[in-house]
Amino acid sequence: MIYSKTAKYAVLALAEVASRAQGGFISTKEIADIAELPYPHFAKTVSLLKRAGLVTTSRGKTGGILLTRPAHKITILDVVLAVDGPGTLSDCPLFLESCDCTRPCELHPLWRGAHDAVLTFLKKTTVADVAAARATASS
Repeated sequence: MIYSKTAKYAVLALAEVASRAQGGFISTKEIADIAELPYPHFAKTVSLLKRAGLVTTSRGKTGGILLTRPAHKITILDVVLAVDGPGTLSDCPLFLESCDCTRPCELHPLWRGAHDAVLTFLKKTTVADVAAARATASS
């Protein structure tokens, strides 16, 4: 259950949207630049976030992206699922095949505690938490 770099980029980007949004759309190019994300890659990620209902988009000069709900109601888990899909949460980092509670590998008992801790973190930590932490770190 190690999520992708794309999911990490998406979390950072949504944190930037949360910290900059004043009720209006934020340019995807601006967000990519501020969050230091590769724009072409981020532009593709936006469609996954939109499909999951986490953002809405608008084209044109005043277009961009906007969160569909308050940042404190979007968890990192929501973002990871939107970008990487549910398989990410069941993949064992120690074996190539899927390993979960219903089909455990021989090392599952060793991984279970870390898996549960990471899952709890993803469920409890929100985009607003990430935005606040980044704001504190930069000040």
